[in-house]
Amino acid sequence: MLFPFVVAMLYGAAVYGLTFFAQYRMQDAVDNAVSTALYIDRSALQGAALATSVTQRANTALTGLVAELPPSLRDLNADGACNMETVGGIEMLHCRLVYPNYQTNPVVPALSFGMLGEFPPLPDRLDAEARAAF
Repeated sequence: MLFPFVVAMLYGAAVYGLTFFAQYRMQDAVDNAVSTALYIDRSALQGAALATSVTQRANTALTGLVAELPPSLRDLNADGACNMETVGGIEMLHCRLVYPNYQTNPVVPALSFGMLGEFPPLPDRLDAEARAAF
């Protein structure tokens, strides 16, 4: 009687571990894209050209980093994921990566128990975002 509960707990721990690892890999890609974009020669560019160059560099870096993710995460849409935004009068680079349908298409499937639902419950989507002021 106790065995199914132990197996369910172990499976739940494995599923949540892999979910956390997928989230971590996405966050690492976004963080690296933002930091890569900020390594730019500011003396060569001014104003809008600087913002455009930083955004373009971040998008290029993020596209390359997403291509290096595990196969289950490589289909994430990184096109235009980085853009400039103004927060409190400060120009910031904002990159965001979304796994939109994680609950219906998870890295590891949940077990279905009919009327009881699925175990373990999974998030609807995974979000990773990073910001940096320049």
